[in-house]
Amino acid sequence: MIDLRDRMTDERGLIGKIMILWIVLAVVLALAAIDTAQILFTRYKVTDAAEKASFEAAATLLSSGDRAAAYQTALDTVEATDPGAKMTGFEIDPATKQVTVTVTKKASTLVAGRLGFLKHLTKATATDTSEPPAL
Repeated sequence: MIDLRDRMTDERGLIGKIMILWIVLAVVLALAAIDTAQILFTRYKVTDAAEKASFEAAATLLSSGDRAAAYQTALDTVEATDPGAKMTGFEIDPATKQVTVTVTKKASTLVAGRLGFLKHLTKATATDTSEPPAL
């Protein structure tokens, strides 16, 4: 018969269980790192798209004076810079001719977009204002 004391100190199979825990932890950390990188890259791309669109729209407004052409330039620039991004705001200050562009995009993530309490982190929004370039 096996003594209770021997049963409590038996360590057979302990390394396998610890290795499984470490592997699971490594997978969770890898998924978190991939999602974090994807979110940060999306924010960078959205910011870049907003900056380029506002500058190009301000330059178009200065050269042509046409507000519709400036708006179309901003739309085209956002599409060219980041195809999945959407321009959600466009304003022209009539006094200073400054153009403000707001761009939004949802990051494609492995886990964060599927968890309700992390979903808000996947939406990237950037607003940029540019003055007409000096000639």
